[in-house]
Amino acid sequence: MQGRLIVIAILMGMGITLGGCARPDLEDKRREAYRLYQDKEYAAAAQEFEVLVEHIPRDAELWFRLGNAYTRSMQPKRSISAYENAILRDPRLTRAWYNKGVVHLQQGLKTFVDMHEYVDSADPVARQGELKRDQLLELLSPSNAVD
Repeated sequence: MQGRLIVIAILMGMGITLGGCARPDLEDKRREAYRLYQDKEYAAAAQEFEVLVEHIPRDAELWFRLGNAYTRSMQPKRSISAYENAILRDPRLTRAWYNKGVVHLQQGLKTFVDMHEYVDSADPVARQGELKRDQLLELLSPSNAVD
């Protein structure tokens, strides 16, 4: 009985090890995702990274790259979700924290820009909003995302 348990444990361990190996088709997907991203085809790169994180969900770097592709293809809610998935898998992934923060700042900026279009500029709160908008514009003026 004890011998059977050892054999089962060994086989299970082999299955886990073999299951963690990258399949050749996934390596091709990875290369294609990085190529598309490098070629600035961000929406297509995001689709490739989506497939990769579906098959390799523990890879924080893939989630981070998916977040970058979403950010570059103007999908902030999806990028924040991807960065959060990266952080969940590796809380020390500084670039994911940083880029998530930048996307949040960009969303805040958009709110203040939209506010300026709809509210009375004489309203004291509108003036405060304009000040925040200008501060965020200055803060975000260069591209602050980290690849």
